[in-house]
Amino acid sequence: MKYSIIVPVYNTGKYLDKCIISLINQDYKDYEIIIVNDGSTDNSLDIIDKYSSKYDNIHNYNKENGGLSSARNYGIEKSSGEYLLFVDSDDYLDNNALKIIDENIKDNDILVFNFYMDNGKSINVKNTYFDNISDKCKKFVTANPSACNKVIKRSLFIDNNIKFIDGIYYEDLATIPSFILYTKNINYINDSLYYYCVRDDSIMNKKKYNKRMEDIFKVLDINYNNLNKDYLDEVEYMYIEHLLRYASLRFLDYDNYDNINKIICIINDRFKNWNKNIYYKKYYNIKKKIMCNLIYRKNYKIIKYLRK
Repeated sequence: MKYSIIVPVYNTGKYLDKCIISLINQDYKDYEIIIVNDGSTDNSLDIIDKYSSKYDNIHNYNKENGGLSSARNYGIEKSSGEYLLFVDSDDYLDNNALKIIDENIKDNDILVFNFYMDNGKSINVKNTYFDNISDKCKKFVTANPSACNKVIKRSLFIDNNIKFIDGIYYEDLATIPSFILYTKNINYINDSLYYYCVRDDSIMNKKKYNKRMEDIFKVLDINYNNLNKDYLDEVEYMYIEHLLRYASLRFLDYDNYDNINKIICIINDRFKNWNKNIYYKKYYNIKKKIMCNLIYRKNYKIIKYLRK
């Protein structure tokens, strides 16, 4: 078995048919689909059973609810493929995904590709890495950390005892960049093979503040401790992108100024000259730079006005 597609499922019944159909319609034969029902309480299990009873390469497992990381780790244990793909159950794959992957994987441990953003009204290409970085390792650390736009050799997980961390948000950011410590054998392709569906009811679009959003501090500490020695500029960029920009704007949505102030303190402590970062200077457009500087200077009223 060459590929195992791991699909964690939790109460995604209204999207699940489309996801599974995209997997069984792959223009490629040597693969299995590992579906892990993570304690769903809707009709997800009925949908899974409908397909697993019909297709021999679908293997479904049921477990108590433990979260996305727990379900992925369970799927890794049950998988038998040489390479692993992770597909969220409310997203879907291009029908040619496995064929294109197999044409490009060669002897690499990791293959990185692009994906589509599907908001229900339009579908747009999302580039997940910086094209003109020649160093494959630096490109990997600065790339989108999603597990879903990568094919990863199963032995990297097993031989190095790598698991997605249970019970935290930003589980991909906590886990994926550190693969660079175990392999430099990475390939990149420009093809968009995965459809990421933007949902109004996603974790990051909840109207009520969730304290677990603060896991971003813990997750970036993990990357700082693991990678800062060899990838200082890349980790600095990670802090600019995921903490100063994204996390600050999320906290601002809830008027959580204490955590924004905490972010600014961390940036001052670890990366005082952040605005001279090579990736920030080269790849951030003027709009992103203005937003980062407004946050850094605590001009929150202006930010709110501009975002309207």
